[in-house]
Amino acid sequence: MLELHELHVFLIAAETENFSEAGRILQISQPAVSAHIQTLENRLHTQLFDRSGRNIHLNEVGEALVPMVRNLLREAQHLEESITVYQGQLIGHLTIGCSTAAGKYVLPKIMARFRECYPSVNMTCYVGAREQALERLCAGEVDLAVTSLRVPRSGIEYQHFSDDLLVLIAPPDHEWAHGASVQPEDLVKYQLVLREPVSGTCITLNRELAVFDMSVEMLQPCLTLWNTEAIVQAVVEGVGPAYVSHTAAEWALRAGLVIEVPVEGLRPVQRLYMARNTGFRATEAQAAFWDFTFAPENELLRQHIL
Repeated sequence: MLELHELHVFLIAAETENFSEAGRILQISQPAVSAHIQTLENRLHTQLFDRSGRNIHLNEVGEALVPMVRNLLREAQHLEESITVYQGQLIGHLTIGCSTAAGKYVLPKIMARFRECYPSVNMTCYVGAREQALERLCAGEVDLAVTSLRVPRSGIEYQHFSDDLLVLIAPPDHEWAHGASVQPEDLVKYQLVLREPVSGTCITLNRELAVFDMSVEMLQPCLTLWNTEAIVQAVVEGVGPAYVSHTAAEWALRAGLVIEVPVEGLRPVQRLYMARNTGFRATEAQAAFWDFTFAPENELLRQHIL
């Protein structure tokens, strides 16, 4: 008979391909991880990892087992949560992938209020690139994802989550900080700090610039950074102006470390979406969080000042 704990150990070991790291995550020793994997392999009469010295890699059998184990553990979690609901409480572990700067600021607020209602639900938020958040969602590694783009994926349902205004910020001693308003065509006259071209920020800005027969490719980058907070810090350090999430720049604006530069007729707004994978049965905690997030009485938790 397979043991759920052994399967959980296998899944973590498969995701890390490192028994020591798996032990750190599971808070057990590396020899204990090895023993659990060995026991599981003995039960299944096959090896799941190729071993070469201290290096391990999933073999073909192990790779095929991963999605089945993940589904089995999800069903076990669903069973446990369903029973507790009948007993008048909600328990579980909710995982969320987030790929937007604004989401990183909004989600903790919602998660905190949700925990006040359901204190027995533990929550984990993975912050990374948009592709990582959606890949995790498609693979069933996270329950929900917050993203700035609706990338068509089979079984993925998107719902409008929030809006985030993109603002042009500049160092206080920059020429744009004094005098006349800036026109869209002025953006090509100075070097800017930019996000990577595939980022939600650049895609949103490119869409708005198209109204003026302009594009992001016309802008002059002096520095490209793959992180919004790093861009805000670069502007604080005087590198140059940048378009960033208003939410991410708010602390620097309030402190007077940067100034907001209005651009005539240009007000790019990035739409944020929460996504779920309808190919997997929702856990009780996941369903409760989705309903809580989009409940009319909680709309203010998702709003930004635009």
